[in-house]
Amino acid sequence: MRNSALIESVTDTKVSGANLHAVDGEASKAAITIVDRASEANAQSDLPTKQKGKRSNKKMIIGVAASILLLAGSIGGAASLNYMSTHEGTDDAYVDGNITQISSRVNGNVSKVLVDDNQYVKAGQVLVSLDPRDYDVKVEQAKAALEKAQRQAQADTADVVVSNTTAGAQSDTAASDISRANATIAAAKSMVTNAQAALGMEKAKLASMQVQENEFKLDMDRYANLSAQGAVSKQQYDQARTQYEVQAAQVAAENQAIQQATANVGKTSADLQQAFSDLSKTKATIKNAQAAQQTTNVKSYLSDVSKATVDQAKADLQNALLQRSYCDIVAPVSGRVGKKSVHSGEQIQLGQGLFTIIPDDTWLTANFKETQIGNMRPGQKVEISVDAFPGTKFIGRIDSLAPASGAKFALLPADNATGNFTKVVQRVPVKIVFDQNSVANLKQLITPGLSAEVTVDLAKS
Repeated sequence: MRNSALIESVTDTKVSGANLHAVDGEASKAAITIVDRASEANAQSDLPTKQKGKRSNKKMIIGVAASILLLAGSIGGAASLNYMSTHEGTDDAYVDGNITQISSRVNGNVSKVLVDDNQYVKAGQVLVSLDPRDYDVKVEQAKAALEKAQRQAQADTADVVVSNTTAGAQSDTAASDISRANATIAAAKSMVTNAQAALGMEKAKLASMQVQENEFKLDMDRYANLSAQGAVSKQQYDQARTQYEVQAAQVAAENQAIQQATANVGKTSADLQQAFSDLSKTKATIKNAQAAQQTTNVKSYLSDVSKATVDQAKADLQNALLQRSYCDIVAPVSGRVGKKSVHSGEQIQLGQGLFTIIPDDTWLTANFKETQIGNMRPGQKVEISVDAFPGTKFIGRIDSLAPASGAKFALLPADNATGNFTKVVQRVPVKIVFDQNSVANLKQLITPGLSAEVTVDLAKS
């Protein structure tokens, strides 16, 4: 009865599939324990029992032990098969991470090195200081050039304003002068017309008066003959002679008037010519005003050039200040300093490598066989063992699978289309990230390059 109870207790034992060797070991231990207990129970049985009964009990114990071992082996095999079907592992894994190369962005002499090998630094922390005096001089030169350009731009702008005002005034004056000249020409033309009309009237009047003068002269001559003959009185003759003399005086006066009208026509004609001359001069003034406006436009363009020069000077100043800021070499990321190769007093060149910074953010690159990745998906749980920390288990998860096998990323990828073909199982890099809680105490000690072993639980994500 005791043996049967032991067998039932072993049959009901739960075997975990987490580890194959652990399952087999526990099953073997359980079998050995049962055999020992059965032997002990047999030893404590009644001694007077017959020898044949002893042999029978011993055979039964051996049979029970064999059955238990067979059962344990079956349980272990089933657990091993279940474990192998839900887990994939590899020892071709290593810790990976970014390596940030720190170099100088300017030439200069090192005045201070503020970090040492393996020191932890934070992003923005000053690592190396260069002698800034050469760059301070360039900054001052850029400031002086900017001030000069600004003053020149101000002068050019003021010159444009003055020139524009002057050109506008000249244009307005010329326009006014043209209006006046046109009015003067119109008035002069009118005066010439009036003078010519007056001259014509005076000439017509003179002709009429000369006709009367001739008539009076004929009358006077007739009365003179008649008076000599005694046909008329002397008084009548005197009246006829007086009328002639008066008319002759009027004709002489009209001749004077005609001369005056002719002179007036000449004067108004001269005034008209002067008006035309003034108009020509005014048109020349317009051209001068237009030329002044063109000059203003040119000065406006020069002012724009001056403003562009100011912008260029500002950019040069910003560049000088930027170059000056590069004298303080700062950490772009947080991490630990490695491979330091810079010392105080050293002359460094643009782009020269000074040291590297290894950030805290690390991950694992595990190279699984192509036959292992069929059921792998991002998010699946991973058990990690890092060789540097034996006995310590870390937890992680799959982040992503590489888009191609490692052979395709090689410098000289294999070309299977040429020569004899031998099938080789390819490896596919899988990126695994640590669970931060599991590496909290050792985060800064898990550095790129460390070897590791990983086991992926395909059933968990």
